[in-house]
Amino acid sequence: EGYDDGSGMIDPNTGMPIAAGADGNKDNLEELDLTIQSMMEKQEGCWTCTVCGFAKYRKNHVKDHVESKHVKDVGFVCPHCNRVYKGRHSLRSHVAQCSYNDQSFKPSP
Repeated sequence: EGYDDGSGMIDPNTGMPIAAGADGNKDNLEELDLTIQSMMEKQEGCWTCTVCGFAKYRKNHVKDHVESKHVKDVGFVCPHCNRVYKGRHSLRSHVAQCSYNDQSFKPSP
């Protein structure tokens, strides 16, 4: 049984929500990336969020911003502690430091 964060069921194999393009399916993640790309543009050497004007020289910084601030109904779940993060970058950062990553700290069911 997967963890339900209120936005839909979570795939227990991937820790990804089964909703809004974040179920771990390659096609859905590609669709999510296309949605994010449609909300970005390069202006005068900077990548810019077309929703709010956030701008950085690195494309990935703007991509992470758009995913976490403007894409709705997407969440990424830590496979160790079930915390939900708005973006893949936030999840990767968390997983690297998650105290439940070490099996000895994982709470018993």
